[in-house]
Amino acid sequence: MSHHAAKGPPDERMSAPTASRATYRIMLAFYLPLAAAQLLQGIRNPVLDAGVSRGLNPETSLAAFGVVGSLIQLLGAAGIVVQSAYLVLVRGRESYRFFRRYAALYIGFVLVLAGLVATPGLGQGFFTHVMGSAPDLVEDVMPIMRICLLVPVFNLIRLFFLAELVHRRQTHVVWMSPAVGEALMAGLALGVVPRLPVAAGIGAAAAWLLVSVAEALVMFAFARRAQRRDPYGPDAPGERRLDVRYATAFALPLVITQFTLAAGNPVASAGLLRLADPELSVAGYRVAFSLVMLSTGPLATLRQVVLVMAREPQDHPRVRFFCTGVSFGIFAGVALIAFTPLNRLMLGTVIGAPPEIVNEAIPALQVFAPFPLVMGWRQFYAALSMHQHKTAQVAVAAATRLGMLYLLAFVMPGMLGWSGAWVGALARTTGNAAEAGVNFGFGRRYYGRAALVRRRADASPAERSAGGPIIAKQPH
Repeated sequence: MSHHAAKGPPDERMSAPTASRATYRIMLAFYLPLAAAQLLQGIRNPVLDAGVSRGLNPETSLAAFGVVGSLIQLLGAAGIVVQSAYLVLVRGRESYRFFRRYAALYIGFVLVLAGLVATPGLGQGFFTHVMGSAPDLVEDVMPIMRICLLVPVFNLIRLFFLAELVHRRQTHVVWMSPAVGEALMAGLALGVVPRLPVAAGIGAAAAWLLVSVAEALVMFAFARRAQRRDPYGPDAPGERRLDVRYATAFALPLVITQFTLAAGNPVASAGLLRLADPELSVAGYRVAFSLVMLSTGPLATLRQVVLVMAREPQDHPRVRFFCTGVSFGIFAGVALIAFTPLNRLMLGTVIGAPPEIVNEAIPALQVFAPFPLVMGWRQFYAALSMHQHKTAQVAVAAATRLGMLYLLAFVMPGMLGWSGAWVGALARTTGNAAEAGVNFGFGRRYYGRAALVRRRADASPAERSAGGPIIAKQPH
């Protein structure tokens, strides 16, 4: 549907299901802006690390910023929940209005959690006893945490409006928000942070906060424009109204899932802090993981492709093949960097990590190399379960991942005498493979089945056959 096609009575807009299949061309046009946006987001960690590495107290600042960054990632994990729930549950104007209020409450809850962790005394106890940080490192962690308090809030606001644009299939603009953010981040992290007379972690935290605000504002502007140009029509006749009980039943397992997944970084960091030379291990792990995140970001967006493009069973084979091809392509790129002299070029020259951290990070990067291989199937089969509103199964898969990670980060190093940043990489990579296997075991049962549509018990036969995904425009 073009901009000029959305004319007529407002209640008729965006109310008919699409009849087009998910061709590779459509999927690629839909996916590439999302992947570009995630790639730009993934550049953030290396850019921040580069700024911190060039500032005051780089090793301590990298370790402290790594601890806070992993916790911010945990607090911001709700963003994937918001996106997934939006793409599955929002069917028109009424469900959109409800979900907007629901998401606001959700973001408020995350703000409360962040405030508790930033509180003196309580926060110090959390980082010391839960995260396992050394007391002298906590002194550097707490000021960074207080500055980053609002970062997850603005990230969640940005992700809500991103989900709206994805739902409307207007992904051609989603890359602009992180592009603005990364340009601002590069200027602050590389031009300002190294020159500040304070610890580099403090300056990096302030830069992170400013960028998160800027990105949220840009994404809001695009979503607002889309609302004005092509407002949602009513929910399809015969569908049940979305309510708090059902939305919570759908979202709560995903909340558990995302907090479980986001706990991977804190758990890995906590395990490394218990090894010999903990600060060097955490710093090396963070630098290696920040580089790997460049690949995991584009892979994470495959779930949005499946949720939007694979609602009909005839589209499943093509969408699965697309996800598999993207995974293998990204794996080849990561392996090329990890096992060639490009590893020192990226870690030492581009990121600017000190030589001792580079030596620690290279084995971790090589262990991380297989990480992308199973991501495509993980996202595909998890999304099939979500289409059937079986989100509890996705939570079970995530719990399996965390259990495997704990085994390899805490239990096995003590038994076998393992030490180094590569231990955290091994735990993350193996846990990811275990989660993908469980998602495959659940999701394969829904392969070839259409996405679930909730109907009222008193819906007429005509209403039961009507409706479908509320879709706006095809990708430009």
